[in-house]
Amino acid sequence: MDPERTEAQAEALLATRRILARLKLELLESGEDLASELTEEDRVLLAHDTRWRAEDDLRVFAEWHGALGTDPEVALREMGERLRGGSAPR
Repeated sequence: MDPERTEAQAEALLATRRILARLKLELLESGEDLASELTEEDRVLLAHDTRWRAEDDLRVFAEWHGALGTDPEVALREMGERLRGGSAPR
């Protein structure tokens, strides 16, 4: 994945937005208090969600972070921490 390509950027951004929406939904369903609620945009992003799409989003996310030289697992963990209202450790 080439981070300089606009199409790759758009694909990675959309995958990341869906991943965040899924994380938010999972945390809310487990009873956690979050810094934000599920938004209408989150609902739209997840309206036709499938296991295949979730797996593909994680693949795109990992490729994007690989192209940037960052660790996708760390990025996911940091996103979860931010949703919980904490600051992610650096």
